Amino acid sequence: MRSPDTRLAVFGRQVRSQRSPGSIADRIPVDALRAIPAVATPERVGIAVAVMMGGLAVEVVWTAHRRLPALDEIDASGAVGDLRGSPIRLVALGDSTLTAPGVADRSGVWLHQALVRLDPPRRVEVISLAVSGSRIADVAERLDEAIGLDPDLVVLAVGSNDAVHATPAQRFEARLDEVLRRLLAAAPVVAVANIGDLGNVARVRPPLDTVLRLRSRALCRRVERVVASHERAVLLDVTETNEAFRDPNVFAADLFHPTEAGHSIWAQAALPGLRIAFDRLPSSADSP
Repeated sequence: MRSPDTRLAVFGRQVRSQRSPGSIADRIPVDALRAIPAVATPERVGIAVAVMMGGLAVEVVWTAHRRLPALDEIDASGAVGDLRGSPIRLVALGDSTLTAPGVADRSGVWLHQALVRLDPPRRVEVISLAVSGSRIADVAERLDEAIGLDPDLVVLAVGSNDAVHATPAQRFEARLDEVLRRLLAAAPVVAVANIGDLGNVARVRPPLDTVLRLRSRALCRRVERVVASHERAVLLDVTETNEAFRDPNVFAADLFHPTEAGHSIWAQAALPGLRIAFDRLPSSADSP
C-alpha cells in the first residue's frame, strides 16, 4: 500500500525524469513566465515549457512531502439490509475509494451509504477485496479471488491511481476491458465507478492540479467507453460530484481522501447506477 505522499513522490520523479540535467528549468523561477514576451518564437516557447516543467516538479515535491497525518483504512465488508434469507453477494474491487481513509467505520463508506439508501429487497453481503493504492493492473491480479467468491454483483472503483501514476490511457483501457470481460463471465452484473476530477484534491495546487485534472478526465472517458461496450456492465457516474469536491471541507485531515460527508456525496451520485445494477440481477439473485 502506498500513501498519498509516496504516490505523489513517484509522480514527481516521473516529471523530473522528463527534464535533462542542468536544464534551464532548474535556473528560471516560475515567476519568469510573466517576463516572456507575448510574441512566441521557438526559443521563447522552449523557455516557457522548461519553466512550467520546473514549476510542476517543485509543486509535486512540495505536495508529496507536506507533513500531514496518515489515516487508518477500513474493511468495507459486512451485511447491509434485512438479515433474513440468503444474501445477495456483492464483491467490491478497487482502491482507497473503497477502503475509505478518513471515515470512522464501514457504514460511512459510499458503497454502504448507497446500499442503505437503495433499500434492496433482501440483505446484501459485501465482501471487499479493495486495497488502497491499487491500479487496474493490481485489480487484475485479484480477479481469481473475486471470481472464486461466486458474486451476484461486482462493484469496481479504480483509475485514480492510474491517473496519478500516468498509466498510459490505451493500456488502462485495454486492461479495464479485460477485467470487465473476465468478471462478466462469472457475475451477472458489474457496476463500475468512473473517475472524478482529481484536480479538486485539496492537497494539490497549481500547476499540478491541471495535470491531474487532464489525466483523470482522460481515463474517465476510457472507463465510460469500456462500460458502454459491455451489455451487462453499469456505470456509476460520480462526475456530477466534481463541483461539490471543489470544497476543501469534504476532504479528511490528509487533504487527499474524502470525509464521510464526501462519501455521502459519492453515494448519492452512484445511487442511480446502483439501482439499475440491482434491477438487472436475475430473479434467482434478487428474490427471497
